[in-house]
Amino acid sequence: MFDSPVAPCPVCGEMVLLDETQRECAREHGCHPDTPCPLQKYFTGIDFSVAQSKEKLRDKGY
Repeated sequence: MFDSPVAPCPVCGEMVLLDETQRECAREHGCHPDTPCPLQKYFTGIDFSVAQSKEKLRDKGY
């Protein structure tokens, strides 16, 4: 069984999954796009809907 990393979010007041992008999390939890995310540096997902540099993908293990 695979357990995704989770953390409590002080903005939405819920537990959030960290194996997605911050943008996906904000959409799921109803955060406004301009809201600063205190968990931003902990998200491990990659947004493949926008161009990614090879270096960034390598840093994430792809």
